[in-house]
Amino acid sequence: MYRVLIADDEPSVVKSLNISIDWGKLGLDVAVCVSSGQEVLAFVKEEKIDIAILDIRMPGMNGLELCEYLKKQDENLQVIFISGYAEFSYAQKAINYGALGYCLKPLEYDQLTRLLLKACKQLDKENGFFTAAELLDAIDSGKSQEVSRILSQMGFQEEVCFAAVTAGESRIELRKEEGIVVELGRGQYGYILHEPLSESKIRQYLDMGRNTSIGYKKHTVAIAELKRALADCSAYAYQFFVEADHRVCCGTDNQHSERLLMQVTKNVEQNRWGEVCDQLALIEEKYCRFFNIRSATRLCNIIHTGSLFREETNDYYIYEQKQLVSEYGSFSEMLKRLQKEIQEAGEMQEGSMTFSNTAFMKLMRYIGENYRSEISLTSAGDALHMSPNYVSQLFKKETGTTFVHYITQLRMEEAMKLLTTTKRAVTEIAAEAGFHDYFYFLKTFKKITGKTPSQYREEN
Repeated sequence: MYRVLIADDEPSVVKSLNISIDWGKLGLDVAVCVSSGQEVLAFVKEEKIDIAILDIRMPGMNGLELCEYLKKQDENLQVIFISGYAEFSYAQKAINYGALGYCLKPLEYDQLTRLLLKACKQLDKENGFFTAAELLDAIDSGKSQEVSRILSQMGFQEEVCFAAVTAGESRIELRKEEGIVVELGRGQYGYILHEPLSESKIRQYLDMGRNTSIGYKKHTVAIAELKRALADCSAYAYQFFVEADHRVCCGTDNQHSERLLMQVTKNVEQNRWGEVCDQLALIEEKYCRFFNIRSATRLCNIIHTGSLFREETNDYYIYEQKQLVSEYGSFSEMLKRLQKEIQEAGEMQEGSMTFSNTAFMKLMRYIGENYRSEISLTSAGDALHMSPNYVSQLFKKETGTTFVHYITQLRMEEAMKLLTTTKRAVTEIAAEAGFHDYFYFLKTFKKITGKTPSQYREEN
């Protein structure tokens, strides 16, 4: 824990600070509370502190003078000023002296909490501590030197590694000398390893509870290729979607599915939906073995980007592999459901649809209660006894936006709130907010905010 010093000559402010901030939750410990500059100096001569919360005006030595002195003694010390004086000159001097921030009395504790989180982040950087989110951010951005630097700080010195991904409720526990585990999403973990996973570890993992599968690379991969390697391993891990007994996988081939995908694409573009349904039935009967999770995802999206689904495209589109698994369960079930969705969409085009306000209110209540979980058109429809197409069109008619866009907005707002009010790991926040794939969360977050989650937390 980082140690905090509070210096203010108003006992009520000191008491309020102690009871209004959840210090333990932030990973902080209030080492001492004092009321004058002289007491601060006496304490820091004997004890180390990491964060100082200083009142601008105190008897003897004021907060600005204290900050200048303390920063000379320890340039990594994080200083936050509090004051009842809203004078620009004070704030300007505070920043010039290297203070992290400036809070006015009466204190807004959300603002102070954000500054304390920022202080912790700065201290982590100075001490060479890196989070899983920072490692994944570097991997995603393709900054191989940054990835190597972070891995080195985490105890991984090699320029090559073995990679694996597991899908299930728990993870494979590794000793430090074996490698590093990172959470890639809810129920999905990535492994950066010195040596391949042993058969005994794989067997032990699959025998534990509701652990589903493992995907891994047989050969070493360069650190610069880690993003692609983890993506491949994730795809291998979800191969059970196509082949139910394929719980351990080190490679798949989708070359034979290309011709079938091209034929489906042609019929979709020409609105030959009867032929599309015939092709889906034929794939289910004869050609399932030609597909993997990636080509299955492509097939699903080819169907839903057709003109029959033009109003609902964003709602049906599959952005991540786990989304496909959650939505359909298996490739065989996906093929059956796609045929049913095509039939229902065709019937809706031919007839008129009546929407009710009562149905919409039930839908909004369901979304509010479930958006953090694996919610979809199908799950909402099943819960409310509506077809997925009806859910999509009802929502679009009443709100002017799509079902998926609205849920993504709710999840983003939740993630932003947790990033600025808690010290929880970014990967944990992503899963808590409802994003089940960290790289998809990262891509979406950067698209909306222009920043990584770690940058957003640091700046806010």
